[in-house]
Amino acid sequence: MPLRILNGEFTLYDMLEVAKQAVDAGIVAPGNGFWTRPKNGPDFTAFYYDFGGETIDEATGKLVFDTEAGLKYYQFFYDAAHDYGSMGCLGLGWSEAWHPGVTGDQVLFWVGGTWQWAEWATLYLQDVGGEDYMWENFGFGLIPAAEEGGRPVTLTHPLAYMISSQCEHPEIALGLIAMVTDYGPNTRHAVASTHLGILKGQTEYPFYQESRLLSETLYMLDYTTFLPNNPNWGPYSTITYEALAAVVSGDLTPEEAVQFVVDGLTRELGDQVIIRP
Repeated sequence: MPLRILNGEFTLYDMLEVAKQAVDAGIVAPGNGFWTRPKNGPDFTAFYYDFGGETIDEATGKLVFDTEAGLKYYQFFYDAAHDYGSMGCLGLGWSEAWHPGVTGDQVLFWVGGTWQWAEWATLYLQDVGGEDYMWENFGFGLIPAAEEGGRPVTLTHPLAYMISSQCEHPEIALGLIAMVTDYGPNTRHAVASTHLGILKGQTEYPFYQESRLLSETLYMLDYTTFLPNNPNWGPYSTITYEALAAVVSGDLTPEEAVQFVVDGLTRELGDQVIIRP
């Protein structure tokens, strides 16, 4: 399946169809065929990109909402929840229900990050074999393409270290940053927590290569996307997620969700957002 996803042969709707078959066969409970994160966060943006959406205008740096891509995006989540009966995860508590669900053979497909691999192995599955159990029972791949023959996606969220202009000892702060981002310390952190490294050269570092997960997911960086670097991302993310949650609950149709987003972004951001037809 990961190779079929990579080649654009297994799409998002193929995933929903398989999830529905699992629900219909009683393999997983209704609502457990496909899970996203249970609360607002960056992962949802990857699906918007998958349907051709853009979030930032390169010429002006303003945020962008593409209504055509947005309609496809909200239609997918409406279908997932209502037509395929596969998405019952929004609003769950992370430690109380979400993590136990995905690690307890209760969910077929879900969206997660490489860093959660180490968390699941140590906090949720240690008693049954930890990482060895996961390699026997878990699989992973990119987020499938929206349409057959399309390009699959994923999303990464790199962070930037900054030093305040009010810092009394900026040279010490810079030295600390240099130390923790060096190959050795960062590689030890990456391997222990199954985070991707931050330096390209780390992929050749023997200690890094010994991590099977980090080695086998490295190809995904060729398909990754990013959140926009814009100070207005907070309200944009909130408004677009509120529309998604309303679509999943059935309070809004996909068309109404798009209009909700257009109205909300226009009200909150004015000329700092570009609405594309």
